[in-house]
Amino acid sequence: MEYKTLNNGVQIPSLGFGVYQIPAEQTKTAVLQLLGLVID
Repeated sequence: MEYKTLNNGVQIPSLGFGVYQIPAEQTKTAVLQLLGLVID
């Protein structure tokens, strides 16, 4: 996995999951599904 270094030296994973245009009622389900993939 690739990481980005922030200005304060902290590294965060470079992954994106755009939820900007997902209807609000579907956002929670979509994010929980993504987290399930990442954690498993």
